[in-house]
Amino acid sequence: MSRPAFGRRLRLDLSGVLLLAILALALALRLKGVAWGLPYSFVNADESMVVPKAFAAARGHVNPQFFFYPSFYFYLAGALYVLAAPAWWLLGNGNLLTQASFVVDPAPYFLLARLLSVALGTVSVYLLYRLGRDAFGRPAGLLAALFLAVVPLHVAYSHMAVTDVTAVAFALLALVLLQLAARVSAGKGTAAAPGNKQGVAVAPDGAPRTRRLLVLGAVAAGLATSTKYNLGMLVLPATVAAVYACREEAAARVAAGGGTLLAWLRLLGLRLYLPMLAAFVVASPFVLLDAPHFLSDFRRQTEIMDRGWLGFEHAGNGFWYNVTPNLTGAIGVVALALAVAGLCWALWRRTRLDLIVAPYVILYFAYIGTWKELADRYLLPIVPLLLLLAVRFGVDLVKQARPRSRLVVTAAVVVVLGVAVALPLAESIAFDRTLSGTDTREVAREWIQDNVPAGSLIAVENYTAPLVLEDDLDHYRAAGLDPVAFRLLLLRLPAPDTPDVDRDLERLRRESVDHVLVSSRIYDRVLAAPEEYPAAVEFYERLDAETELVKEFRPGPGERGPVLKLYRLD
Repeated sequence: MSRPAFGRRLRLDLSGVLLLAILALALALRLKGVAWGLPYSFVNADESMVVPKAFAAARGHVNPQFFFYPSFYFYLAGALYVLAAPAWWLLGNGNLLTQASFVVDPAPYFLLARLLSVALGTVSVYLLYRLGRDAFGRPAGLLAALFLAVVPLHVAYSHMAVTDVTAVAFALLALVLLQLAARVSAGKGTAAAPGNKQGVAVAPDGAPRTRRLLVLGAVAAGLATSTKYNLGMLVLPATVAAVYACREEAAARVAAGGGTLLAWLRLLGLRLYLPMLAAFVVASPFVLLDAPHFLSDFRRQTEIMDRGWLGFEHAGNGFWYNVTPNLTGAIGVVALALAVAGLCWALWRRTRLDLIVAPYVILYFAYIGTWKELADRYLLPIVPLLLLLAVRFGVDLVKQARPRSRLVVTAAVVVVLGVAVALPLAESIAFDRTLSGTDTREVAREWIQDNVPAGSLIAVENYTAPLVLEDDLDHYRAAGLDPVAFRLLLLRLPAPDTPDVDRDLERLRRESVDHVLVSSRIYDRVLAAPEEYPAAVEFYERLDAETELVKEFRPGPGERGPVLKLYRLD
């Protein structure tokens, strides 16, 4: 009797060691280069919108007055700043929550928010393990966790102070809880309550735990939606899980004389839809408290999704584009082939988690395929689920192989899964290696400070040099610094079917602009779709023809970043 017990303990210990090794690998891949580019946001331009909102929340300005994203991530990162402030002060670095501190050295704020993404990215790996283990067994859970630990899309966004990976973590937490709620309710049957001589069906013994798990899953789904709007589609798998979790209680209510439709509406409303909605609103309260602003920004965001811009004008079919290059770049071509097979297998097997997850993956993919803004990050919510279905398919092939062929099938599956892991791992390592060296934007910043007179009025695009703004000089001088500062005029991003009033050379001359600094991250995408941005195309052509190109900054050996061009106006 002792041998089997020892064997079980050994397997548990081995699985624990493997899980820790996978989590350590996930953490290492996400920590490598996490501080690169600081104190500037060179990894992702959206950081420069997110981090200031989080800092404002930490200072008590809880209305972000910006609703292209929900607010929950701002509050999470802001809470992190508040918690770090005492330690920052004890280390002799002053008050972390002053405006001067943020302006003079934003590096700690970017780093803390990036570390939040690192932490929740690593937690996501564990949550996928839990989801896979609970539904398909420990081998499937471990393999799915390994895949998510190394896929380059998740690794890359875990380096960034943006909302995507945090939203995925809460989505996976919701699915873990919802799947548990569906499992707890399974197989309980009906019970005869004391005094119930007729044996009328009542809620099973596990009903309190089922209700608790279902409500907690709904809350987690609401928090995910309050981090990234598109996670609102979690209502689909949540509803399937709720049907599993509530069906016996609904049957009991119907047997007691209630109407079927009314019983289901009450159960789903109270256990799922209201908790999910409440969590969303509590975590982003100003969607109600500042509803006109929210509706305006949300409408504009929807328009961007519908029309696409700056790089997606000629993307073609959105469904195919999301397969290649997006998904092939996100998880690798071998893993993608396995994921497609695993999705088909899930529709064939139709286990409880299959029915919770597979329709959600298909409908989510179909939904974002209708967009024209086809950024790869929008696929992140379904990437972990595709990976789970992929490895489950491989594990099931081994389980269902005949004894005579099991060794051959096992070897083939191991080879294919090994290749499927190795390819994204190599891509993630390559990405981490790019987070080193000097960026052209830093080179341009130093050159401009040395060669352009202080106080010059410079028109700048996004993705250009992080120059010091003249209006911020008081903050620097209070810190004992006296940097070269300039007056800056931001040239906003061009949009199709929208007058580009910023890129007007005559206007810049009238406003006495001295220099114009442009970036290849903008003009390359504009010139690739000239019919969509005629005013911007004319602007860049006139810069070359009518003004003096003072300096061009191109990545040299060991450098990275966009090509920047600095022009002097007459």
